[in-house]
Amino acid sequence: MASHNVGALVVTDDGGKLVGIVSERDLARAIARYGGGVADRPVSDVMTRSVITCSGHQGVADMLSLMTANHIRHLPVLEGDRLVGMVSTRELTQAYEALQAQANTDALTGLSNRRHFLESLDIEWARSRRYGRPLSVAMIDVDRFKRVNDTYGHEAGDRVLSVLARHFDRQLRAVDRTGRLGGEEFAALFPETDVRGARVACDRLLRAIRGTEVDIDGAKISFTVSIGLTRANPGPDGNPGTEDPAAILKRADGLLYAAKSQGRDRIQMDASAA
Repeated sequence: MASHNVGALVVTDDGGKLVGIVSERDLARAIARYGGGVADRPVSDVMTRSVITCSGHQGVADMLSLMTANHIRHLPVLEGDRLVGMVSTRELTQAYEALQAQANTDALTGLSNRRHFLESLDIEWARSRRYGRPLSVAMIDVDRFKRVNDTYGHEAGDRVLSVLARHFDRQLRAVDRTGRLGGEEFAALFPETDVRGARVACDRLLRAIRGTEVDIDGAKISFTVSIGLTRANPGPDGNPGTEDPAAILKRADGLLYAAKSQGRDRIQMDASAA
């Protein structure tokens, strides 16, 4: 076990049928019971015969739940009555986390998908209300994106969206949250930041995008974005009020389309915060 860096060994008969398992815990118990003579004991004296198993077709979450409920760290995998493998809590946890990340991520851009972004908005809004801290929200849309697709093709459009996502990573803070809500529409959260502070970040983003050219088979594509920027609605004492996240996002969306109507490639903020 030490040479292979494993926490348990399965025991099979000559036909490959599982008959038990020997874990680090089993060995510790055997040492306590047999003392210095444990090395001379047969495996059958120290192995656990009552073994919980699973099928290779079971889901990762189900396996983790089974192992947690039974306080075990290794689970033999059977096909019929034959052993085909063994999984550990570490392997399953890594697989589960990878699946969760995949479920939360937009495949094209690597940003949060719509569902995960809205969950993040709910969390940040609740924190903003609880602690009386500022929260700003931006809706971001690529200007004349249909023209890019119609002129250069959807592959070029996808490339533009991927480049835009990289600008989010470079120009916004690590604590800011960005997500793709659908098509060419994105959103950003600015925790612990009032709308004027978020405006600085959005201005930086606009300038970086204006200076970007996307090369598609020798064609240089320039693009811009429009941004609607708002805040969690403050109450009379300046703390966040009772307005829910959906209403905040809707107001940011209205400001986005105001920016579009005023010429694009700009930021439209709440009048009270301008």
